[in-house]
Amino acid sequence: MAEKYAVAITFDDNAKTFQAFSELQNAGGVGITAAAIVDRAEDGRFSIPEQTDSKWGAGLASGSIIGMLVGVLGGPLGMLLGWGVGATTGALVDASRMDKGDDAIAAFSELIKPGHNAIIAETEEASTEPLDAFVAQAGGTLIRQPLDEVIDELEAQQAAAEAAAKAAREEMRKQKKQERKEDRDKRFDELKKKLHL
Repeated sequence: MAEKYAVAITFDDNAKTFQAFSELQNAGGVGITAAAIVDRAEDGRFSIPEQTDSKWGAGLASGSIIGMLVGVLGGPLGMLLGWGVGATTGALVDASRMDKGDDAIAAFSELIKPGHNAIIAETEEASTEPLDAFVAQAGGTLIRQPLDEVIDELEAQQAAAEAAAKAAREEMRKQKKQERKEDRDKRFDELKKKLHL
């Protein structure tokens, strides 16, 4: 029975990533169902460069796990989880723990170094050997995480982000209420002075 995975593949040379991506599109039997090249800027931000004639591009447009994963790594949630610019590192979680790859998604972030790129893919593999052999022969590094685990983490992280946003809104509401009370007290004191009370 075929298992579904999320996979990240990196190479020492960014040009090699593009070459391998092209070769993988023509390779049979490696089990890739959706894929994209992901760039990680020097500041840690993730993005998907414009693709040329990728047979897997439709999977991204239709909301594949790859698009969601890149969105988490490169979007506001990724920033909160410490995968982006250092100013937000550790805002919700211990970024040093995340950088050690304790979680499936963090493993992807750890593998893709700033200034480098990677192939992020969704696979359905009866055997992991064909893709492993391709990557080894091409001189790359591959990590594979069960797709269910990645989806579970995406859901958990989304729930955590929503809870953090709710807590932030509540804190802002409390601050505004306190500011209004202070303003009201100040205005009342000024009125008392004017009325000589």
